[in-house]
Amino acid sequence: MQAPCRDTLLIVDDSELNRAILREIFYREYRIEEAENGRLALEVVARQKDRLAALLLDLVMPELDGFGVLEELARQGLLESIPVFLITAETSADIALQGYENGVMDVISKPITDPSIVRKRVGNAVELFRGRNQLAQLVEEQVQTIKAQSEKLRTTNASIIDMLSSVIEFRSGESGQHVRRIRQATRMLLQLLATEYPAYRLGAEEIEMVASAAAMHDIGKILIPDYILNKPGRLTAEEFEEMKNHTVYGCDILESIPFFQEQELFRYCYDICRHHHERWDGLGYPDGLAGSDIPLWAQVVSLADVYDALVSQRVYKKPYPHPVAVEMIRSGECGVFNPLLLGLFLRCADELYQALYLQDGEGKTHYTPPIGLRRSASYHPPEAQQLSDRTLALLERERQKYHWLSEMSGEILFDYDRQNDSVEFTEKYQEVFGDSLRILHASDHIHRAGQIFPEDLRRIERELQALTPENALYRTEVQLTVLGGQRVWFELYMRSLWEGENDRLCTGYMGKLSSIDEFKRESARWRQQAMHDYLTGLYNRQALETRVNAAVCDPARQPFSLLFVDLDNFKAVNDTGGHLAGDRLLREIAAKLPQKLRATDMVARVGGDEFAVFLEGMERKGLLAKKAGEICRFFGEELGHPSPGISASVGCVRYPADGKDYKALLQRADRALYTAKSRGKNQFALYAGEMEGEPYRPPLLFSTENELPL
Repeated sequence: MQAPCRDTLLIVDDSELNRAILREIFYREYRIEEAENGRLALEVVARQKDRLAALLLDLVMPELDGFGVLEELARQGLLESIPVFLITAETSADIALQGYENGVMDVISKPITDPSIVRKRVGNAVELFRGRNQLAQLVEEQVQTIKAQSEKLRTTNASIIDMLSSVIEFRSGESGQHVRRIRQATRMLLQLLATEYPAYRLGAEEIEMVASAAAMHDIGKILIPDYILNKPGRLTAEEFEEMKNHTVYGCDILESIPFFQEQELFRYCYDICRHHHERWDGLGYPDGLAGSDIPLWAQVVSLADVYDALVSQRVYKKPYPHPVAVEMIRSGECGVFNPLLLGLFLRCADELYQALYLQDGEGKTHYTPPIGLRRSASYHPPEAQQLSDRTLALLERERQKYHWLSEMSGEILFDYDRQNDSVEFTEKYQEVFGDSLRILHASDHIHRAGQIFPEDLRRIERELQALTPENALYRTEVQLTVLGGQRVWFELYMRSLWEGENDRLCTGYMGKLSSIDEFKRESARWRQQAMHDYLTGLYNRQALETRVNAAVCDPARQPFSLLFVDLDNFKAVNDTGGHLAGDRLLREIAAKLPQKLRATDMVARVGGDEFAVFLEGMERKGLLAKKAGEICRFFGEELGHPSPGISASVGCVRYPADGKDYKALLQRADRALYTAKSRGKNQFALYAGEMEGEPYRPPLLFSTENELPL
């Protein structure tokens, strides 16, 4: 494939003069394309990207700047094949670094003082990219060649296997499906082994190779005489010894195929051919291998081969029913197998039988559905029975997928049947709650079990009744009691199921429980930190504002009062005892002041030595004055702090008389506080309209002393 000719240089600059200078430098070596902004540059790139040798890019441009162009080129993966030079008058090292981090090849400063050096720098980069692009193309061509050769080799190997397999089946008089079933059964068992036991490191390619090699397991029967191979009765001892030689004959045939020994497939074919009649207890042939000395793939093929021989018609026997064949293998009548593989086989035997034998015409007349799939003893025509069994098998497969997905997700899935009042859970439910996976009389059980608070249960039942076919989804959060008695938060997600005329009959619910306990606890911790002062543990200014706004927006519009408290002479405590002494005083206030208030009231620290008190339902001036006086006495007489001169001034406002929103109330409480301080401190003042005319300090700026982040 001929590489595109990269002979074009794209110059992108909003200055026509700059473009002309750059054109003059490079027009002898390249075709020149120009663009006056980033948007037009991308249009040129879209048309000429296979011909672009390099791109000279200005940084500051209208519509789309240089970094925007770089971002789009990176998104399209073009920076790997087109070198980009940033042409900029910026001298900042940060700009250059940002350019390099965004994928530019080099940064060239304007104005250009030495064109020959710039020409050489661009030329070197172009040659470097040309060489790299040619190398990448060469590598890609080699990869495609290798892939084609590999595919041809696989096709040749598959043809050899299919040809030899056909010869085996023709000579043995079998149905022509034996090899196909062995291949499929081997693949299914290996896939289950890979899923259940990742330590075996069975990849999809190796599984497919072993499945192909399984078709060669009986190739040695080509050299077995017909009178033995197709004998309808029991073989004599001498005949059986000759029959056993087919394992060795097969290996001889494989070794005689030219070039086959060099293929990885040969090892699997050889091991399977020689050892598929070995037994776990060492009583097999031809080498008497035991246990893990037998190659794993040979063990799998051995198990598949024995099962197929039992349930299939042979010249020397009639087929055994599927359940009988499984029981014979389980009980050891057919030899001893690897316990791990035997367990996997027993788990998937029903699915394997339905997938491989129901379509062949060899198992229809004697198939007995497994216990879990039986529906009725009544007669069905063969065609109807085949469809029913196949459908049941597919449903069982979907059930297994559903089960595996639930296990991997860690969620509890459930299915509630409203008609039978029963609910079924996945295994995670039993692990978390210690209860049965299937619960009859579920409604009564939920009310009696005590896993959910009664008020939550009533709420959920009420909300579920509001669901409709058009609005069938339901989601909520609820606390449940788990095994051990702990209350844990879960997210409950459900979908109602509807049937009947116009889908108006609710038949049940499907849903899941997902633990969100850690998330809820983490959120509560963050909410606690966000709404509380970390030094004192009191509410902070944000919490106060939230409480006031909630009261203002309450449709009932209940009255309340707001007290603004500022410590008098607090600076002296810091100056004499240090900030640690100030911290101790603030924490003491935080511990004792709420004791002077009702449980419905709120104390917040809103500044370094400033507090606010929210008094719910208190509007009368007399009561407000009494409470403000008590707070002043608390600071002046009851606090018990050894530092002299500690007291508090208090400004009081009422809602709605003194303000209709948080901002107005806080400003007027601050005016009242300023009035109290101007009258000599250690007292309170109720806001009055005439205070607006008094001299006033600047707007409140809370102190940052004593470690209060604002």
